Amino acid sequence: MTRFHIALISFLAISLAAVAQVGDLPRSTPEAQGVDPAILNHFHDVMTSSPENDIHHIMILRHGKVISEYHASPYRADDLHLLYSASKTITALAVGCAIDDGFLKVDDKVSKYLRDKMPATLSPALDSLTVRNLLTMSTGREQDFSIFEGEADWLTSWFKGPFSGVGKETSYDSMCTHVLATIVSRVTGQRMLDYVKARILQPLHITQADWEMAPDSVEIAGWGMRLHAESQAKLGQLMLQEGNWEGQQLVSSQWIKDMSHMHFHDKVQKPKLSLWQSFVRSLRRVWHTFRSWFTGYDVDDYYKGYGYQTRILHQPLAESFFAAGYGGQVIDVIRRLDMVVVINGRSVDYGGEMNDIYYHLLIPIINNEWEHHATKSITYDIDVPHGEASNPWEKRLFKSRIMLDGNRLNISSIEVNPQGEDRLFVMTDKRGPLRAIAAHGEWRLTTSDERPVYIMECREPLVGIQRPFTSAAAYAWQGDTLTLRLDWLDGGDNRRMRIAPAGDSARVFIIDNYDHLLADTIIGTIQPRP
Repeated sequence: MTRFHIALISFLAISLAAVAQVGDLPRSTPEAQGVDPAILNHFHDVMTSSPENDIHHIMILRHGKVISEYHASPYRADDLHLLYSASKTITALAVGCAIDDGFLKVDDKVSKYLRDKMPATLSPALDSLTVRNLLTMSTGREQDFSIFEGEADWLTSWFKGPFSGVGKETSYDSMCTHVLATIVSRVTGQRMLDYVKARILQPLHITQADWEMAPDSVEIAGWGMRLHAESQAKLGQLMLQEGNWEGQQLVSSQWIKDMSHMHFHDKVQKPKLSLWQSFVRSLRRVWHTFRSWFTGYDVDDYYKGYGYQTRILHQPLAESFFAAGYGGQVIDVIRRLDMVVVINGRSVDYGGEMNDIYYHLLIPIINNEWEHHATKSITYDIDVPHGEASNPWEKRLFKSRIMLDGNRLNISSIEVNPQGEDRLFVMTDKRGPLRAIAAHGEWRLTTSDERPVYIMECREPLVGIQRPFTSAAAYAWQGDTLTLRLDWLDGGDNRRMRIAPAGDSARVFIIDNYDHLLADTIIGTIQPRP
């Protein structure tokens, strides 16, 4: 297939009128697909019961049909959702299409396509680097986050190295995915997203998708794609069907097999945990160790291997491969059960999510039995802060600005203003003001072109992402503490904030995405506004 043909298909795909994004997949009852609905109810209970978990979307497919879905308010079925590192698996599909179309080969040297971005003299290690090494993240180079935060030319900085031990083991690095995206863009003569739309998304009836762009005008392939939950489910079903969709082979069957084959055992750095999280994990480990005597499954082997930009999980009764992203973005493909599970949300430990999928969904289906727990009174909506609508402290706060000491989130000041019966919060950091209009006792949805809460500290964040953005916010006074909850509905990131004024100072606690690496307790001074 020539570049002309690919460009023509891209033009036609982009020009087509929008087709159904939500409700496009066939629906069925769990019973009709051999699943006890009580299993699904209990699975939902388990997934939503953690106090440090937000589940935004769940969609479960069996035999190609949706048997379970929910979208937790204020999140909606037609909201796009940021995939974070699950974007990597979509990049691998794009590479597979480019190979199918004859644009490149998996054992081609990277220097064949990106020599202009490399040093004048190549080290033996860099000279040996292949497309396959990028796919398996076996480049022999450690990840360097400073590239994303301050560099204009990511590739030139990354190729400076050092590289050593190419092909020996996997070492997680999102730049591997970015290099792949650049290669796909160069060999096809177009943006990778346009190529993916023509080759994959349009045949799947997916017309709404975007991808954040890096400073070099290439997709941030390691984390920047947004899709609806149902679109993610379609991609999972495509992989389950080994690249075939409605009789059309969109990606070669062999490529899907290669993607989902364990090329390396994965060495995942364990996250830093709070004392409470460590205690809960210890209890969980004792329980799963006991269970492993009967199943042979080690709880610490969440991600036992890495394929082509894809996680591989070898569990005793149900092996799976899956796209995985920060905060618990999962597109899980389980061949034995002819099943796809999509989860979007914000989770402290999405390795625990994979355990929950295995023990509370897959095993009960396989054994056609489950432990009948009493039905829990769990609402699947995300709760707003509870408390009073006003407090005497507001009289002063409405005229003041809270100037914050240095902190992990780089927030310099906070203002609170009345806006009718709502409250307008203005949080200023090094990227400028972040505004949130919050209602009391309910979510206030706001759509605008202003920046949403978003944790990635790229040099130019959210370039290429479609505007406007939709956010939801709610507030309440709990005693003399003002509490805010803010969510980016078409992204997924969230912020929780508590402001406790006392005298001329305020104690402020902020945490983004339940991530204790993105949390701080800050002392601020309450100063009159100029």
